[in-house]
Amino acid sequence: MPTTRHPRTALPLASIQRLLITALVWQTFLILAPRSMLASEPTAFHAPLLSRLTLPTPALFRLPTLGGAGSWTDYVVYSDWRIQRHYRHGGYRLLDHCDRLVATGQLSDLHRELCDRAACGEVPRMTRHVVVVVHGLAGSRRLMEPLIRSICRCDSRSVINVGFASRRGTIEELTLGLESVLRNLHGVQDVSLVCHSMSGLMVRHLLYRERHSNCPLPVKINRMVMISPPNHGSELADTLGQRPFIEAVLGESVDQLAPSVGWACLESKLDVPTFPFGIIAGGKCDGEGYMRAISGDDDSVVGIQSHYLPGSTDFIQVGGLHQIMPLYRRTQDATIRFLRYGHF
Repeated sequence: MPTTRHPRTALPLASIQRLLITALVWQTFLILAPRSMLASEPTAFHAPLLSRLTLPTPALFRLPTLGGAGSWTDYVVYSDWRIQRHYRHGGYRLLDHCDRLVATGQLSDLHRELCDRAACGEVPRMTRHVVVVVHGLAGSRRLMEPLIRSICRCDSRSVINVGFASRRGTIEELTLGLESVLRNLHGVQDVSLVCHSMSGLMVRHLLYRERHSNCPLPVKINRMVMISPPNHGSELADTLGQRPFIEAVLGESVDQLAPSVGWACLESKLDVPTFPFGIIAGGKCDGEGYMRAISGDDDSVVGIQSHYLPGSTDFIQVGGLHQIMPLYRRTQDATIRFLRYGHF
């Protein structure tokens, strides 16, 4: 007896609309979860589970985020997936490789979820040798992407792009996120660092914390490239600092960089790296620079003399403006040379 074929019926438009509305409500709940659900937790993953993980969202229904620029700090980064902490309420969230929200909850729960996804192959494995790229004050991960693409074209190592809420805390507080990232690179043997501006000081403070806590990092740091680092503070911060508007826009760290305000206190908490590190400077290369408020040549934010740090392996001045230094091809080429050969 011949079988009767029933024609396929298309899903009604009203059903599709209900599905989309349900997904939107679910994502809104995840983002605006109560504070009790998003309570703060220590960075150690063996901590007891204080609340349940929100049900992970299927890939089809994950809504995009802005990636955390300005408000979220990365605490765990594996490949392009990341666990972030919000600067205000202390809640954690897991983002996928497209910066879409996967789940919210406790740090330990989210880390377990990330490990499970890595084990099943959804999250790509990283190489044993990794390059860690970190932006600077008022910067973002997006600013570092052209530099990362240049590195990836010439280097077979995995490259991770670390972001932090640079205008939401002191340098000491912001360093906690970077330390958590480096302590949770499971399966990674060693790293090389590429730091723009203030993030170079965060690494120096991390080395200070490591030395005084007697708790060494589980990964070895091979080399570091410091791009436009304010290794002796910034004269411009003296001019701009201690103004409510500037502090509201750029955060507390501006006063820490001011030589006449908070630099002396901060400098006492910065170590000089014992591993090879090179410094890339911008400026006009004319002895005068862009800003009259800064003596000598400058990159519009930091004086060239403030870049120098005794103990550096190499130093090069390629010229350019401070905030967009990672975008210059000559900066990218110098970074790649140092990562590969240990000199410019």
